[in-house]
This record gives sequence, C-alpha cells and structure tokens, in this order.
Amino acid sequence: MILGVAVDKSVMWRGQKETYTNVWHYDTTIDTTSKEIADAVVDKERALMGTNVSFNRVQVWGPTDGTKEASQMLHQEDLTGTGGTGGGQTCALETTAVVSWNTGRFNSRGGRIYLRKYLHLGQLFSNDLEASKGNTALPSSDMGRLESFGNAMKNLQGTGFGAAICDKQGRKLPLNTPAAVLPHLHTRQFRR
Repeated sequence: MILGVAVDKSVMWRGQKETYTNVWHYDTTIDTTSKEIADAVVDKERALMGTNVSFNRVQVWGPTDGTKEASQMLHQEDLTGTGGTGGGQTCALETTAVVSWNTGRFNSRGGRIYLRKYLHLGQLFSNDLEASKGNTALPSSDMGRLESFGNAMKNLQGTGFGAAICDKQGRKLPLNTPAAVLPHLHTRQFRR
C-alpha cells in the first residue's frame, strides 16, 4: 500500500511562527503500522534539522495511489521538541537544501524527471556563513550528511518493516538510485 507521510515543522521568522510541511510517499511492501512509518520518518528528519526547527505534527494517510474516497487518515500525532543538529551556522530560513533522486523516467522533451525534496534545515552542520546564505557551495560535511539522509529516506527501515520511497502514484525509483544533493542552498519562500 502507498502511504503518505506529512511532517509539520515551524521556525520563528521575522517575528512570527512560520509553519511548513515535508510530504513523503512510501510503498510499504510488508505489513506495517502507520505509526511505525511516522516514527521512522520523524526520527530521520529530527536528526537532520537544526535546533531552531520545532516539530509540530505528523500525519499518515493512504492508499495514495487510488481514489480520493479510498484514501483514509491512518495516524495523526502531535509532536514536541526540536531538531537535533546544533552548533552549525544558522541558515537564512527561506533557504532549502535540495535532495533528489533520478526516477528513471523522461519528460516529453527528453529531460530527466527527478523526485525532489526541499528541506528547510534551519542550521547547517558546518560553520560556513556564505554557504548558509546560498552564496557558495555547501561544504563536504554538509553534502555528506544530506546524501546520507537522502539514501536513508529512500529505503526507510524500521523495526520489522521496510518501505521504499515513491511518488504519490506509487511509481518507484530504479534500483541502486543514489540520492543527489544540489551543491547550493536554494530560496523557497514560505507560503502565506
């Protein structure tokens, strides 16, 4: 069954709380509970995000590859606490790291189609001020952590279950597709 997982997070920006969400879709090939998937995704995200990022809520629903009527909310949980990465340079909060995977498909013009995730990190792992603004390339320490995160999220493993990342229609990635990280932070404005 294809499950959707939404993790709501927030940061204080320009004197107000800005909330944003990362949505992930997984093909759960063996029997698993929606809480297990939620816990695994939140644990991985929490380890990546800065201490200035608050975790608010997680929701799991599915199946996402059928009709809207068939899709049901399976798990909702309020979260507390912040990200676990501290000590690095604080990022401009509208900047995102971009982790992507090649889907093995092509658009009508022959260009590759990528599954991309935009991550408002809050803080870098390093102390590179110019990279935190998106002015220079990310240091190798940040690139390595983001690639490891992307590869861990591609094949999510938990106690007694495994789930493969896919798009919301359930199309999986080709085997042995590593995560790629764009070398600079990108601006992605908060929705208002």
